Amino acid sequence: MGGVLDKPITRKSSESGVDCGPLRLTWAASAMQGWRVSMEDAHITLPVVLPRRASSAAPWTQTAVFGVLDGHGGAQVARFSSSRLPEELAKFPLKEGPGKREQMEDAMKGSFHKIDDMLRSGHFAAELLALTNRTAPPGAGPQAMIQPPRNGDAHSAGCTACVCCITDTQIITANAGDSRAVLCSGGVAIPLSKDHKPNDAGEKRRIQAAGGWVESCGAGQHRVNGNLNLSRALGDLEYKKDTSRRPEEQIICSTPDVTFRERDLEKDEFLLICCDGVWDVKTNQQAVDFVRKRLPSADDATEPALEHALESLLDDCVSPDLRETHGLGGDNMTAVVVLLKAPSKARTAKPLETRSSKDTELPKVQLISCTAEPGGGAPSEAFASTSGSMKVRLRLPLGIPVSDVFLFLAEDKAAIQVMLQERSEGMPQTWSERFDLQQWLPEASVLRSPGLPAKFTSSSGRLRLILPWTKTVESRTCEP
Repeated sequence: MGGVLDKPITRKSSESGVDCGPLRLTWAASAMQGWRVSMEDAHITLPVVLPRRASSAAPWTQTAVFGVLDGHGGAQVARFSSSRLPEELAKFPLKEGPGKREQMEDAMKGSFHKIDDMLRSGHFAAELLALTNRTAPPGAGPQAMIQPPRNGDAHSAGCTACVCCITDTQIITANAGDSRAVLCSGGVAIPLSKDHKPNDAGEKRRIQAAGGWVESCGAGQHRVNGNLNLSRALGDLEYKKDTSRRPEEQIICSTPDVTFRERDLEKDEFLLICCDGVWDVKTNQQAVDFVRKRLPSADDATEPALEHALESLLDDCVSPDLRETHGLGGDNMTAVVVLLKAPSKARTAKPLETRSSKDTELPKVQLISCTAEPGGGAPSEAFASTSGSMKVRLRLPLGIPVSDVFLFLAEDKAAIQVMLQERSEGMPQTWSERFDLQQWLPEASVLRSPGLPAKFTSSSGRLRLILPWTKTVESRTCEP
């Protein structure tokens, strides 16, 4: 959200990928700042949920997670949440059986509530600081840690969150706010989420019961306490101060509505998730029709084609003149599309041996420096956790996209793997370098995952990561 510029910034930040695993999904995301003075959206594009520990969250490894988060009052909560939500979701255990659906609903709601708990705790203030007003593409992954900090406050900042988990049989959607997920099935737009607005009867009752009020601002607009034009969000902690009420009873609550949709492998075509900057301009069917006309068949679909379809959608939604459109088309815009029809033939990368002779010398990723810095503060209990950050600087081959950055965590080892990707005859050519980071950490410290893997391209030839670490120490006291 934010103020308005003299003319829109229509440059796009786009990314795409192919999951060659069991789900065989092709996806793309595109974001545009538009008329706003800053970009406050973020998104999640994880074709597979990776557990934080090799032994945990095994049931989630067959689940893809995609989402859009629309920030307000600053970008930090949206960026923090896009990085942390998949990690928190993967911590919830799932057991096969008749109660798995209820477990997944509890996990979705629990991960949303956990984000608020993390924002409230104060332990993540430095991370929020680092996520404020950075200029890197807003997505889940280490790019959320690249730019220098300015300020951050989760009490006055918040974000919507519309997150879809895709399995081989279902699409599970958790939504808080007015971002929206729509399924295209047989050409028909089917909403998978419901917008949360202050004037909805149920939302209004909760707001008033918690001591808030809903103000009518004209032109069909309603705001909570004269401020927010939505009734559910992550962050916005100033509306969640009543400790006598449960999370779902606060003036602004983060509890998502969770819906389950059985996949129709014959009819379901694609999933479209957008922020309200798109939905304010287009109806569900209009957006689906627009994207559908620009998508190739599943067998012919390529990631650039998906990116182009989304970029065209954003261009079509942005206002040429805010006075003529009465403000519509003036917001940040982010869209994610996921093709649900798998190609008839598996799309796999050609082996590196097929590269031409002039390409046999593969470019290398070089580790420039790696330093661990303490976060400060002395432990006050018998056993306390101290923290800090590890700064990792890598030199990349110029002009070669970075397709994935993985942080591997085990009980006694931490490593970063950087995967590079080129294209040869339309197919990805991938190789990687791995660096062991444990030797640079203080003794008995472990790195904490900032929500990897990530998809982004480096044009500068340098990659700088700031990775949080924690260490449990024993505080010795003198016996009386």
